[in-house]
Amino acid sequence: MSMIDGQDTYAAMFLNYLERERRVPIETLRGYGDDVDYFKAFLDRQLVEYSWTSVDTEIIRAWIVSMAGKGNKPSVIRRRIAGIKAFYRFLQRIGKVAVNPALRLPLPKVPKRLPRFISVEGMEKLGSGHLFSSDFSGQRDRLILELLYGTGMRRAEVANLKESDIQWERKEINVLGKGGKSRVIPVVSSLYILLTKYREERNSLFDKGAVTFFVTDKGRDIYTRFVYAVSIRYLGMVTSIENKGPHLLRHTFATHLMSNGADIQAVKALLGHSSLAATQVYMHNSAERLKKIYNQAHPKAQRKRSDDNG
Repeated sequence: MSMIDGQDTYAAMFLNYLERERRVPIETLRGYGDDVDYFKAFLDRQLVEYSWTSVDTEIIRAWIVSMAGKGNKPSVIRRRIAGIKAFYRFLQRIGKVAVNPALRLPLPKVPKRLPRFISVEGMEKLGSGHLFSSDFSGQRDRLILELLYGTGMRRAEVANLKESDIQWERKEINVLGKGGKSRVIPVVSSLYILLTKYREERNSLFDKGAVTFFVTDKGRDIYTRFVYAVSIRYLGMVTSIENKGPHLLRHTFATHLMSNGADIQAVKALLGHSSLAATQVYMHNSAERLKKIYNQAHPKAQRKRSDDNG
């Protein structure tokens, strides 16, 4: 049965709130919209007619069971429930419901996985420039990847970067991240040179009609899928890691910083994390690396292996 009571209006109000007041990036906004749509589709299949204001914890729990039964990964289920929690927080805010029915639900556990990252040798190969053509496309693609690795920016942040965001004299980039939070990232000399060369080449080829700093081969604004495609195209040449999207370079940026002794609060600020817990995962990568070095090099560790084998 179909839902009633102007449900699409509530969903539209929620997305409008996220976009205009919370300034949520378009990719995140689309994800919230999908979460609400998936839940609405589930409710429409029920024998009882539901409205957003009549939804209770039991029907959301039934949705969780349904998603698990269809083979959805725990991470997917948790993300969709997070979207519905946010939706009901909004409905509480505007006085449409008194209680958030998506709170305090038992959720499937996600196995802890350390972020994957590219080795220093792999990044040196990428940074050598030999993998890229010498034309405009090659310059742009190389700079996109160097920017992802050299700043830890998210793909949406790179795609939406404007020339006015780059402080050329100060060698800094002003980044507008998730939730409209801004941060300043320093630009090292090698990256600054690539930025300058790209700007000169772009300005010589195209009129200043594009909004974004990076443009396509036809001089038009780039988009997040473009950044993703560039990442997939080149990272396969330097790593065998399965997921070769732009976020892999963000993980690599953070892991390499932590492995070289960077302060965790500084890394948190550079990444634009709101919580220190999100940054601490990179400490584990660094710790695992130290353990490996210890086990390979320390005499006592070597003696223990010898005793175990003897």
